[in-house]
Amino acid sequence: MANTDVLVVGGGPAGVLSALTIAKKGYKVILIDAKPFEEIGNKICGDAINLGPLKLLEKELGIPLPHGEEVADIVEALVFQTDRVTFPLFGDGFVLNRHPYGQRLLKIAVESGVEVRADTKAVSAIVDETSVTGALVREKGNKEAYEIKAYITIDCSGRNYQIRKTIPSELFPNLERKMAKRDVAASYREIIRLKEDHHYEKKILLIYDSIIPEPGYFWIFSKGTKRLNIGIGWYLDMSVEKGMKELFRDVLHKYYPPRTYEVEDKGGYTIPTRYPLMNAVASGFIAAGDSAFHVNPFSAEGHGPALSAGYYAGKIASEALKAKDVTEQQLWGYNIAVMKDFGLSHTKLQLFTEALRKVKTPGLEYLFKRKILTQDQFMTLHGGNSLGKVDIFKIILKGFPRYDLLYNLYKIAKGVQKFDHLFARYPSTPQGFSEWENEFMSIMNDIRNW
Repeated sequence: MANTDVLVVGGGPAGVLSALTIAKKGYKVILIDAKPFEEIGNKICGDAINLGPLKLLEKELGIPLPHGEEVADIVEALVFQTDRVTFPLFGDGFVLNRHPYGQRLLKIAVESGVEVRADTKAVSAIVDETSVTGALVREKGNKEAYEIKAYITIDCSGRNYQIRKTIPSELFPNLERKMAKRDVAASYREIIRLKEDHHYEKKILLIYDSIIPEPGYFWIFSKGTKRLNIGIGWYLDMSVEKGMKELFRDVLHKYYPPRTYEVEDKGGYTIPTRYPLMNAVASGFIAAGDSAFHVNPFSAEGHGPALSAGYYAGKIASEALKAKDVTEQQLWGYNIAVMKDFGLSHTKLQLFTEALRKVKTPGLEYLFKRKILTQDQFMTLHGGNSLGKVDIFKIILKGFPRYDLLYNLYKIAKGVQKFDHLFARYPSTPQGFSEWENEFMSIMNDIRNW
């Protein structure tokens, strides 16, 4: 058995950031990860990251922005593309080489005092009558598990959320336990080296190809000279006739025929792509990153939100340790910080994704080609803002006879307004959460069941 102030489960961006944030305050932290030490931070994923979270870390923790071998390219625009429509949405970020950047963060954590136990995975949470008190863990190659006791356990174990799902629901009823298939995306990606240079510098393409189950998409972005990160993904509840790798190759060969590239790396993964947990704390417990469903529901970018959530988890945990109070009430400030940072915006993007499920790509193209919906109006909706009454009136006039499409736009606009009002009333304590969550789920279910 081991004892520590904080146990962090998972050495991804959320885990490392929470661990080093706490250690910098002088508290004892143990971080466990199932990978060998030298492989922590190496992950099969899109590699793109928004600039905002990196600026947060620079400001609050003095962590320099990615540089040198950590950066494959910079990003100035995320491009939305269908067969007949193309336009940029937003930009400002990096395409990272995840492994060296993750290793730099891990080194900072170790230098800050974090004890890293690699080749060690979590088995289950340890709880008493009132609080999470640590985790049962097992080292690679050992059959016997042992306990790590902690005042606070931070679950950054990713898509499988090993700690959260093993916390008894009868003791902690405010914690969500399950995830539906419609909220999980399966993906496959390859890093390819081209024989000729590409023209995708400084941008990320999200391509909604008609052969991909909607609202799934194909992505392309630069990994440097003659190298591209290319992938495909869609929700697990979508019906498909072909396998993911076969569809991936079909779309890829529209852009790069066989023998024009070679594959350097490949792999598949699943990620949660829905609105975040509305509550990610319990007494002695915080969830962050993929474990708390912090992935952007539209772009599937999870690295940036995980870094931000890791910082907030570390900050709130440190304050709780200083106050010698690790109750749900004391840790509630973590929820408030996440909701203010990206919780509301991710929820609005969920509405946008739900609309794509209903409108589908041909319907969206119809709106643009008939100039019923302008690019500016599309970006307004994508950004989680409502259209003005004049814009709505013009859209209705021009939309005849496709009022089915207009109804979906209307539902987005109304959903945005409802969530704006609801999140403005996010409870400041756990006592008001149950009633608030019921109202949240009523709105979300209504939108999803159009």
